[in-house]
Amino acid sequence: MKFSKYTKTALAAAEAGAEVLLRYYNKNLNIEYKGEIDPVSQADKNAQKAIINIIKSVFPEHGILAEEDGVNEIRKDFCWILDPLDGTVNFVHGVPVFCVSIALKYKKEIISGVIYSPVIKEIFAAEKGKGAYLNGKKIKVSRIKDLIRSLAVTGFPYYVRKKSKRVIENFTNIMMNTQGMRRLGSAALDLAYVACGRFEFFWEEGLKPWDIAAGALIVKEAGGIVSDYEGSKDFIFKDTMLASNNKIIHGKVIRILDHKNN
Repeated sequence: MKFSKYTKTALAAAEAGAEVLLRYYNKNLNIEYKGEIDPVSQADKNAQKAIINIIKSVFPEHGILAEEDGVNEIRKDFCWILDPLDGTVNFVHGVPVFCVSIALKYKKEIISGVIYSPVIKEIFAAEKGKGAYLNGKKIKVSRIKDLIRSLAVTGFPYYVRKKSKRVIENFTNIMMNTQGMRRLGSAALDLAYVACGRFEFFWEEGLKPWDIAAGALIVKEAGGIVSDYEGSKDFIFKDTMLASNNKIIHGKVIRILDHKNN
């Protein structure tokens, strides 16, 4: 696949970030907490610096919106939305399910996205109108249309202890209507796995743009559907997200997640 300079830069930046993460993985970390259970380490921060250095060396005029250190230049037409380490809790516990997530927004639209899982050695990439790829091979979402045959994946927001009612009710209701459910600990990888057909759908609330921007494009380019819980396609800066393999599954899950009934 011949990607544009944007996606090639995202791939190079993701590799640079992943290289930093692997240097820290399974080592002693200086861990701080942004919240009661929301960790950050020098791995996150140094990976973010490496990623931004690559991007700015190619596109110095572009903006950056990043998770660590409050970097926010979202008002620029071209803005890179990045998470240097999605799955930090997994990372600090030595669980190999974590990744680098990088997306490029032009005005109001995501046009490029890369998710790199360095321990598992999987690189998901997509560009608007050019399809989605895993390690260079084109991927498509699952063809399953029956909810009871679906494998779902979700995550819990960091605020779940304070506002658990809707989260637990949705979890229970979906569990009762699907073949199975998983909780990996990385929203970006959850989305990538929907894109390549491993899961039929993903839902979660309490998300940030850097958690989902790249994954949302990858799902769409693989033939899937992404929206908020109410079906709106304008979701990157909203609190909820649903990504599904087709309209049938998407519609059924939205009816379960309908917050008016929760």
